[in-house]
Amino acid sequence: MRPLVLDVSRLLTGLRFAGPTGVETLELGLARHLPPGPGLALTPWGARKVAPATLARIADTAARRWREDESDVTGQLAGVAAFLAGREVPRPAPRPDASLLSAMRFAPSLLGRVTSLPTDSVTLHTGFFRLEQPALFDWKAKRRDIGMIVAFHDILPLTHPDWFRPGEAALHRARLVTALKLADAITVPAKAVRDDVAEFALEVGLKLPPLHVVNLPVAARFATATPMAADLPYMVIAGTIEPRKNHALLLEVWNRLGPDAPKLIIAGRRGWANDAVFSALDAKPANIMEAPGLSSGTLARLIKGAAALLSPSLDEGFGLPVAEALSAGTPVIAADTPVYRELWGSRTVLVGPQDVDAWVEAVRVPPPRGAGFVRTDWPTYVSALRAITGSV
Repeated sequence: MRPLVLDVSRLLTGLRFAGPTGVETLELGLARHLPPGPGLALTPWGARKVAPATLARIADTAARRWREDESDVTGQLAGVAAFLAGREVPRPAPRPDASLLSAMRFAPSLLGRVTSLPTDSVTLHTGFFRLEQPALFDWKAKRRDIGMIVAFHDILPLTHPDWFRPGEAALHRARLVTALKLADAITVPAKAVRDDVAEFALEVGLKLPPLHVVNLPVAARFATATPMAADLPYMVIAGTIEPRKNHALLLEVWNRLGPDAPKLIIAGRRGWANDAVFSALDAKPANIMEAPGLSSGTLARLIKGAAALLSPSLDEGFGLPVAEALSAGTPVIAADTPVYRELWGSRTVLVGPQDVDAWVEAVRVPPPRGAGFVRTDWPTYVSALRAITGSV
């Protein structure tokens, strides 16, 4: 089986954040679950080989920064516990700064020639970071034995540019064009995303490499976590506070429910283009708390103890928090969108993402808890990726 060489560019730059995004969590998981071997970093100075020991150190640094291996998360949950009990929420302890300088410490280790990667290996790019710069792959002309797999999670910046930062649509388009031109295979998390990528390839007149639907993996901790203890019911929405996630709808739902609303924990950092939502949250609405920067272990306990996980997203490529909640046996109320209908329709309560009245009723009477359901675990995901290397 051909060795997989992981692109850890997104993992490196993600060190500046207190907690990982879904893509960064995926890249860290791959760094830990793939067989030991070299990696790849796309730097401003070109593509570089990452030695196995350096890749392991990058993964360990990210895990420490994001507290991924902490078993005692009581401190992280202290603020949430106080909020649920109606007490004053303590100020969180200051976290050490981690700017891009955190990644720069690895610069001296990123001097390896990318052309010295193992014979017949396959590079794996799951964060599509710097794929908009095709010149970073000019070295492949000298190493035609090396294959390339790109994981594309969605093309939403192209279909809904107003949900993203200015310029993101152009970047995403360039990344997808690079993938179509250079990749030997592209993986997507759902059939709906596969159809979107195929339609885009037709639109731009590019040959479509083999497309593989590979559902994203869920860490075992979500099934095994000890539930967050709470005297009052609470609900959780997980993910960056950005327009696509539709936090504005939940703010209106909680406003309508008034003092009868359950507690709502918003587990995610603030993003972009969402000033109205940020202003509303700054006003400290009743029964709503922001909890950014939680480790995966803390999030697992929080989701496990919730009356429901909410995902009113206007659209998604997969919906990892939904998968995590279902793994924990936590009920899910989610938006009625094509991807969610495809992947989770029979296991969740689906509600129109703009139907405030229906969301009010769904939140008022949440569904009962169910048995845990894991669509894809880490060994299954890695096996699927390694199987694809045999066809590239």
